[in-house]
Order: sequence, then C-alpha cells, then structure tokens
Amino acid sequence: MVWRPHSFLETTREFIAGCVAQWDAGSALPYVVTLKSSGQLIGMLDARLHSHVVNIGYVLARSQWGQGLMVEAVKAFTAHALGAPGIFRVEATCDVDNRSSARALEKSGFLLEGRLARHTIHPNISAEPRDCFIYAACRR
Repeated sequence: MVWRPHSFLETTREFIAGCVAQWDAGSALPYVVTLKSSGQLIGMLDARLHSHVVNIGYVLARSQWGQGLMVEAVKAFTAHALGAPGIFRVEATCDVDNRSSARALEKSGFLLEGRLARHTIHPNISAEPRDCFIYAACRR
C-alpha cells in the first residue's frame, strides 16, 4: 500500500471525505468492495482518471485473500471502464515482491508491460522508492 494503516478514526473520516470529494469532482472513482452475502466492507478499488487512461489501485482485508474477490472486482470494473467512451486503457502497478497482487492482475486479464525502477514508495516496506511492475488491459 502507498499509505500506512490508519491509527485514528479521524484519519479514516478524512480519507472517506476525500474519496467523496474526488468522486464528486470526477477526478477519481473510489469504490468500496463488500461481501454479497452480508454487505460487510472488505476492501476498496480506487480508479484515477487520466484522459483515456484509468489507473487503479486496490486493497483487500487479509481475511479475504486467496478467494478471488479482488479478481472479480477488477474484472468487473475493467469491463465497465473499457466499455465507456474515451477510455482505452486500465493500468495498475504493484511492488515487485507482491506476487499475490501481480497474480490477481494476471487473473483479471492484465498483461505485464514492464518493470518501473524506483517507482513507488510503500511506507510499510521502505521509505525509499521501490521497483514496481506495470500491468494493463486495453481496449482493442
């Protein structure tokens, strides 16, 4: 993740307010991921709009890992986004050591395009930028 877990409820409230503001401004589309059966919040998929490209990031509760839930969310969002006029590419990066996230992108139909050197700071791992893989799904 590109942020540390929230230590205070107020931090989470500010984060949610920021998500609502981004949605209202049309600069990003932050979605919550819930369990169909209970409606329990288990994660998030954030889509940031850049002209004809959408960059996504996601997080999922550890208790839900390995069940294909984020693959389902990424596939659904990507199909919707690539069906929208003017959107031709959905992309995501992940830390080179995050094999689970890379595999989720691959299972979602994304193709590995390359390795980005010293690209992203993941504060839970290191204070320095780390290498990331870049994946994409494109409209043909």
